[in-house]
Amino acid sequence: MASWWSFRCLWLYYILGQFNVLYVRTDWPSLNTSNIQLLSLLYDTPGGSSPLITYVHGFAMFKSAIILAQRYNITIEGEFIGSQSVSTDGIIMDVLQSTCQITSTANIVGIVGPRLSRES
Repeated sequence: MASWWSFRCLWLYYILGQFNVLYVRTDWPSLNTSNIQLLSLLYDTPGGSSPLITYVHGFAMFKSAIILAQRYNITIEGEFIGSQSVSTDGIIMDVLQSTCQITSTANIVGIVGPRLSRES
């Protein structure tokens, strides 16, 4: 009886853990008020298969770094650092097109990523 109860608890813990990673979203504070921004290239497979977790974690770490930079008053020429993000699917020309569009409309001072070396 005790092993059946522990199995049920373990199964519930697993299901809730999967729900937490895949379906919970958060509202990030607006960080794009700065003129100086970093561009993040994050890999996401078409259809959102297994690398979705990698995409969500990468996006969260990038946004967290930008928030921490603002909290610790890290600036470039007196301006806080903002962010732009692009999800990539591994097609080189799509990544290049997205990067060119964003860099032509914003003051991008650096690019973080991509995960795949062929997209650099």
